[in-house]
Amino acid sequence: MNNRTKGIALAVITAVMWGIMGIFVRDLSQYQFTSLEISFFRCALAGAAYFLFLLFTNPGVLKIDLKGIVICLVYGAVAYSISFVSYSVAVSRIPVGVATVLMFMSPIWVAVLGRFLFREKLQKSKVVTIFICLAGAVLVADLTGSGDLKLDGIGILAGIINGVGVALQILLPKYFAKDYERDTLLVYGFLGAALILMSGMDFHAVSAHMGNTPIGELLWNLFGIGILCTMVANVACVKSTQYVEATTTSILSALEVVVGTLVGFVVFHEHLTLLQMAGAVIIVLGAVGSEIYQPKQK
Repeated sequence: MNNRTKGIALAVITAVMWGIMGIFVRDLSQYQFTSLEISFFRCALAGAAYFLFLLFTNPGVLKIDLKGIVICLVYGAVAYSISFVSYSVAVSRIPVGVATVLMFMSPIWVAVLGRFLFREKLQKSKVVTIFICLAGAVLVADLTGSGDLKLDGIGILAGIINGVGVALQILLPKYFAKDYERDTLLVYGFLGAALILMSGMDFHAVSAHMGNTPIGELLWNLFGIGILCTMVANVACVKSTQYVEATTTSILSALEVVVGTLVGFVVFHEHLTLLQMAGAVIIVLGAVGSEIYQPKQK
């Protein structure tokens, strides 16, 4: 498997893990866990699990100086804490479909910021692919058939911030890769985000929620959101940029919309229109097709 194939495979794994997250989030929400609490568990469990994994497999990357700690705290705050919370604000104030499309403006932010940070050449084919995926996301989110949309300025702003946050999750580890290992930034970024989110937690309420949840369901859902959908997904996302351009990783992450829609249809028996299916096909053809059938470059 060559490096480009590795990068594409890791980006697809990211999309699948993010796409199935709704299964675990919905189950926890049924037991009154809030968005802030779920975000905290995502970061805390991912950080703790990845710390232990690296402790046994590559302990050298856990060494970090004071400057690195500050960078990781900022990375965790901006890329994870603010991103997770802003998404919760967005979906509470504007339709979920609109919030989803705003989140998937992240390939645009990655392309623009990548041009300045890494001098990545923005090919015309990538620009076309980005807008193809956005068009597909609009159809999948069913914005064309939602009738009178009630939009809110704060909700729109929160959705845009979330999209920028998703872009920074991809870009910042690559930007600091010369000074710090990607694994180092990831593990301390997760833990830093957990510390920040912890400041807004009501642990008495969390204890009550945990007590009301069957132990088997609780453990499975925490494993799902913390390990599968955060640690595995975000590690795969950041590792992907080791082998392909950040723009490519971001474009392929748009497949999350397709996976999430299929999960809603298969698991939750949600209605799926012909336009939504067409949008899913457009995203797959735009994201995967543009990478598989890309002409070889010198």
